[in-house]
Amino acid sequence: MFVKNVSLQHYRNYEQLQLEPFGDVNLIIGRNAQGKTNLMEALFVLALTKSHRTSKDKELIAFEQTHAHVAAEVDRKYGALKLELSLSQQGKKAKINGLEQRKLSDFIGSLNVVMFAPEDLEIVKGTPGVRRRFLDMEIGQVAPSYLFHLQQYQKVLVQRNNLLKQLWGKSGVETAMLDIWNSQLAEHGVKIVKKRKQFIKKLQKWAESIHQASPMAWKSYLYTTSRPLRTRWKKMKLSYLRHL
Repeated sequence: MFVKNVSLQHYRNYEQLQLEPFGDVNLIIGRNAQGKTNLMEALFVLALTKSHRTSKDKELIAFEQTHAHVAAEVDRKYGALKLELSLSQQGKKAKINGLEQRKLSDFIGSLNVVMFAPEDLEIVKGTPGVRRRFLDMEIGQVAPSYLFHLQQYQKVLVQRNNLLKQLWGKSGVETAMLDIWNSQLAEHGVKIVKKRKQFIKKLQKWAESIHQASPMAWKSYLYTTSRPLRTRWKKMKLSYLRHL
């Protein structure tokens, strides 16, 4: 996969930018505060529809502007794609070859990126939430079904927690709805965990081959959860339910 050209409009400090990369490897060189990181961030945003630096989209829009636009032509194995992402106060709109995508999850995965920034050291040093976010971003680019289950899990979790607040301190209240939310939470949660374990297994194989040439001893790492899940689907779901 190669990025053939990039265009930015009203993105952070860029009023307009047209860039055509040269060759397989490109180095972005410039003085401090000229926009090198902003350019890399723009490609990341185009790939994942969100920034790795901020959760507020309005910070991506240039000062005194109402919108920002990021576009690129990507040369993939099965042909070229024109990707466009518009940011405004009304939200985000994504297009592939001029066709607006009904859901952002349908857009994610069209451009695959791997970013390494100083804050990525938190993947090792930080909390489990940082590592889960890393897995979510990487897996979501190559597995649309993972994004679906992740979104559904988050929605169900909100509904379940709201119901628990309503049931707090009450006795003899019908809990059938809670059982429904728990079942749905377990169903999506187990699929998320299975996908994460599969991803870690593949990542471990790739890392082993890279580090074999290293003079340092290679250590293998396994993905574990706070809930002891079994390997079979039904048993995993029952195990998940017992820990809710």
